[in-house]
Amino acid sequence: MFSRDFVGGLAAVLIAAVYLLFAYELRTSALDDLVGPGGLPRTYGWMMLVLGLMIAAGAIFKQIRSGVAPDLKLEWKGQGRRILWAAGLLLIGVGYVIGVGTLGYPLAIALLLIAVALYQGAKPGLHIAAMGIGGAAFLWVAFVLVLGVSMPKGLLGIL
Repeated sequence: MFSRDFVGGLAAVLIAAVYLLFAYELRTSALDDLVGPGGLPRTYGWMMLVLGLMIAAGAIFKQIRSGVAPDLKLEWKGQGRRILWAAGLLLIGVGYVIGVGTLGYPLAIALLLIAVALYQGAKPGLHIAAMGIGGAAFLWVAFVLVLGVSMPKGLLGIL
């Protein structure tokens, strides 16, 4: 069995590799600058890949330097709960991706912000609803009005 750092580093490398596959699939246009629309995503992907390799290599060097095999049973104790908790966050994100086309960006992002706050343990109340609505309004203004990024209208486009 492997240490948590080694497994985490390899997971980061795997995620970065998949991310890079998609980043290199981004369409380019004759109107693009030298960097293009994929420049920043590719940079993030390569940075994550390198950092993942560094974490995995660090775990190997740590074990070699210590000369003692780590107590993996103790190191992995309780990690199942954390993995399930992270899977819950992933499911919230998947729900957002599935629903954003139908619900529209403002409603979907408001629900995402509220769901994550509640999942993290915030007490339900008007302040959470206000945070979701205010956050969605801020992000909509930032992306749609300031940056000119087209977002799905969904249900709001019907009205």
